[in-house]
Amino acid sequence: MAERPVTPSISLIQGGGSIAGQLRAQSLDLSAIKDPRERALVQKQLQAVLPAVAVKAGATAAPMTIGPDDLERLVPAAAIAAAGLDPARTPSPPPPVLWEQDGSALLVQVAGVRARLGDGYVDIVIPVTCDQTGPTEVTVTFVGGSAARPAGGVMTTEDHPRGPEVVVERWPEPLVAFAWATLVGATSALSGAVGVDTSGRALVPAAVTFAPNGLTVVPIGRHAFVQTPVGP
Repeated sequence: MAERPVTPSISLIQGGGSIAGQLRAQSLDLSAIKDPRERALVQKQLQAVLPAVAVKAGATAAPMTIGPDDLERLVPAAAIAAAGLDPARTPSPPPPVLWEQDGSALLVQVAGVRARLGDGYVDIVIPVTCDQTGPTEVTVTFVGGSAARPAGGVMTTEDHPRGPEVVVERWPEPLVAFAWATLVGATSALSGAVGVDTSGRALVPAAVTFAPNGLTVVPIGRHAFVQTPVGP
């Protein structure tokens, strides 16, 4: 009897919310559980019931901090969503995305997007490829708050990324927008993992601070606005 062909399994990407939930569960103090297997099981069970915190509109929850290694896990998932792909349907590693505009083309290597933390800033590094450069990298820096200089959720960046001129002069706005969407996706996932507001909506970042050893998000309940019906 002929053997049936085996279909290779495809590992799918975890979404940013799922990864952020794991990071929050791992950040809880479970040091009293000495057995590593039991501790991992409790963390998994906690992830299934998180978020547990509920805050009022305009109120903040306890800050959540993740280190560079955890950020490396979260940023690629955020980049996938920023590229317009569905993490639940995207194989791992994710495929590159081709941008085309006015006869020009740029291949964005979504799988290689990463973040580098500094004191009050974060670099979003985007690997790209085009005919003129071959494989190269573009860096978008967002300057925000630090422990010594809090800035809330305010951030700024340059009008052009840093990288090969033929790339950054042709694609400045799409590259900055992609990097920004990646950062927003990552920080929003962290805030949403902390909890919800009293209406059940995920918390959003009220403040973000950067340091070489970690990124900190202060989650807040969304403000409630009174909507007045418009008459005929």
